[in-house]
Amino acid sequence: MDGVFYYFLLTVIIINLAPGPAMLYVLNQSVKFGIGKGLKAAAGVEAGVFFYVICVSFGLVVFFSHFPLVFQAIKIVGAVYLIWLAVTAWPKKSNKAMTTEEAKIDLDARHVFSKGLLINLTNPKIGLFFVSLLPQFIPAHASPAWLYLLAYGLVFNLGGIIVNSAVGMLGLKMKSLLNRAGWFDYVPPVLFVIIAAITIGKMFL
Repeated sequence: MDGVFYYFLLTVIIINLAPGPAMLYVLNQSVKFGIGKGLKAAAGVEAGVFFYVICVSFGLVVFFSHFPLVFQAIKIVGAVYLIWLAVTAWPKKSNKAMTTEEAKIDLDARHVFSKGLLINLTNPKIGLFFVSLLPQFIPAHASPAWLYLLAYGLVFNLGGIIVNSAVGMLGLKMKSLLNRAGWFDYVPPVLFVIIAAITIGKMFL
């Protein structure tokens, strides 16, 4: 394995550890209804991620096979989008966003899996995120391209499964930990900027 893959693994770990609506949903189901419901919620949200992994992997390969230059264009657009994500993800208030988000989450114990699935299926930003992120780690002449995209996407999906399953099992302990680690909110946006800068640097310098 080369350094790029280890860099990707680090990115996967950091991004999957960053609290978001899906993680908050899993956390609340676990705290409110127990570990079993938390794990079902985790399975649901990661099933939604898997859907986008498949769509991005087999959708982009069509472009790569017919228009090789599109790969470079996607990397440029993806780098710009990652910078935009960094700007929008930068913490704006000192108070914890978790309290606000938690108030918006439905804690009904029924259909936990399907609700977790819908959280990600109805969020097109996830698809855009994969389109932006995955090509940054794939060589320009990778063949077959779809296999690289699928493999990297599945690694990202696996990381999410591990993290969200842990959230589902730890419940209250994880909630307390995330509330104390306010500094971690700054890590993902900084990482997005670094990835974008490296991509642009390789292409133009």
